[in-house]
Amino acid sequence: MVMASRHDGPSLTAVPRSVPIASVCGRSIGALQPASTAQPPSQDSRADAPPRIAALDDDPAAVASMTAILSQSGFDVVPYTDAVELEMAARAMPFSAYVLDWYLGDRTAAPLIEALRRHPLSAGVPIFLLSGNLAVAGVPTDDALARIIGRYHVQYRAKPYSGVKLASDLRLALGERRG
Repeated sequence: MVMASRHDGPSLTAVPRSVPIASVCGRSIGALQPASTAQPPSQDSRADAPPRIAALDDDPAAVASMTAILSQSGFDVVPYTDAVELEMAARAMPFSAYVLDWYLGDRTAAPLIEALRRHPLSAGVPIFLLSGNLAVAGVPTDDALARIIGRYHVQYRAKPYSGVKLASDLRLALGERRG
């Protein structure tokens, strides 16, 4: 669950499960264009387009909430609940940044992060990794998570976190990258 303080503006909180995901974020979770029809945007359209962010969480309500907040903050967010679908989409047309939950069912996001870092078009793209079960005072306590963060230059955010702060951190990371 993602939350912020009352002084922090909008927060990423779970959407009631009775609300259809499509009504929250305007598209279905994990929807992909077939690779044969996916066209990278032209250079002209990319200059004015908002940064395209992939959001991954195995909890549809959590990814819908994250998508809503980041979309309101000016990002073009594509939500996913499946790491394999996200990886296929990233191969067809890489994203400006990735926001990933660490635990995805009974697996972690480690294989996805490794695959993204191996791909030449996403090797240097900012990756934000979120987790609520593995931190003490914001510091990860899981050795595998710590290795992934260090080895692949992943930015870690402990849950609960502020959606407004995450949007700000994404902007900063994208600005530094484009700098």
